[in-house]
Amino acid sequence: MKTRILSISLFFGLVASSLSAQQTSSSERINSLKNDLTKWDPIRGEWLANSLLSLANDQPVPDRTFPESITPFDMYRALPDNERASLNQLIASNARSSMNNEDQQQWDRMSRMVSRSGCQATTARTYGDPHLQSFDGATYSFQTVGEFVLAKSPLNRFEIQTRQQAQRDDFSLNTAVAMNVAGDRVCIYANEKPDRIETSSLRVNGQVVTLVGGTYFLTHGGTINYSNNSYRIAWPTGEVVQAEMRHGSPVNFINLTVQVYPCSQNDMDGLLGNANGSRNDDFDNGTNNRNLFSFSSFGNDAMQQASNEMEKEYLAFIARDFARKYRITQETSLFDYAVGNNTLTYTDESFPRVHRTIADLTPTQQTNARRVCEENGIRGEDLKGCIFDQAYLEIPPAPRPSISDPIKGVELGKIDKPVPNVNPGHPSYNPMGDKKDPPTRPVPQTIAKPNVNKELPKADSKEVPEQINLPHTNPSVPNKPSNPTKTSTPAVPSSPAKPETKIKVGKG
Repeated sequence: MKTRILSISLFFGLVASSLSAQQTSSSERINSLKNDLTKWDPIRGEWLANSLLSLANDQPVPDRTFPESITPFDMYRALPDNERASLNQLIASNARSSMNNEDQQQWDRMSRMVSRSGCQATTARTYGDPHLQSFDGATYSFQTVGEFVLAKSPLNRFEIQTRQQAQRDDFSLNTAVAMNVAGDRVCIYANEKPDRIETSSLRVNGQVVTLVGGTYFLTHGGTINYSNNSYRIAWPTGEVVQAEMRHGSPVNFINLTVQVYPCSQNDMDGLLGNANGSRNDDFDNGTNNRNLFSFSSFGNDAMQQASNEMEKEYLAFIARDFARKYRITQETSLFDYAVGNNTLTYTDESFPRVHRTIADLTPTQQTNARRVCEENGIRGEDLKGCIFDQAYLEIPPAPRPSISDPIKGVELGKIDKPVPNVNPGHPSYNPMGDKKDPPTRPVPQTIAKPNVNKELPKADSKEVPEQINLPHTNPSVPNKPSNPTKTSTPAVPSSPAKPETKIKVGKG
């Protein structure tokens, strides 16, 4: 009996000793990372180390205590090349030698993020009425009505959803975008606002945020900037969305450019493709129709040589079968909705009523549209999409935007002491020594689904956008979709809606 008790005691002692050794080893690795980064810069390095650990564990990042308003990913890219290479090796080594699943998962996530800092970024876009170009360069027209997954990577808590609404019976436009930015829900609405507050197009976790210059910091490390009628949303893991607001009559719309670093992931999916370097499988819908999707209606000679009837059959297949794969449900939606609305409100699987192509235009219409596009610098694979937009809807040419690099030309000077760089309304916010804080702004929360039945306040003012004159038509926006997908009944709110919190960032 004594021998058995002794054996059991010895067993638990060994288990405790092993656990203690694992904890010590994990703590030592974390301290090694922090020490290396603080040697580089005591203030920025400490923030970066803690931010990497927070992101690896799906936690909010610490407040910035330095002047640069950049994400953890961009701060890591700002490291000297030799420092970054050494840290990449350290983090990868820790991921390989971790002694338990939780520890390994933490270092794996960190390794996946830092390893892409040396990758070549790739971009994709959806613009006009609308034309899409995938991350791998495939191009196609997507005349549909509904809400769709534009791009997503579950490993990185990265997802973009778009809402397309009808313009007449044959064209649609991007009118809203919703994003999961590493755990913060960011939405932009070009037309109808879900809360009827017209002072701003931007919502962060369901709250109105008005930006006038400056940077808005998201809880989980992302950033939002606004200038020249365009929003720039940056993920803490490197992805970037540029949302250009295009306004006109009767429908406002959004052109979106998306930048990702695909070298350290293989889970990218959505309307913009899988970013694997091959355009031939971007539109594989799980069938054997890959050959059908190896060409497209814009920028591809094979399609241009096909008959007009074949192209329309192709467009119908895209609008029906391929679109169905990426339609969202109420459970997966990132959008906010007005009382009584949900994703089915914006769904119509019978759209478009008619498929249009460039071949349907007269030679004179094509020539006039081409001249306008070329005079505005549109060339190459973007030209046919521009001709289409200009000829049918008189949408002004949209040159391919470039994604700005926030660390280009930036020198990280020495900092004598930490100085909070936070959103107005934050307890640490203290501009120019003023002890009076501005009114509290909404603080982003962990990503959550919107409440469909929420009571909403009314707006009393509207923003004044840049005007783009679209032809005056009667857009067809159906109230009910064809072949609706069954969704769950939304919950009834337990408390009344909060009034708008207005806030401005920067000067203005």
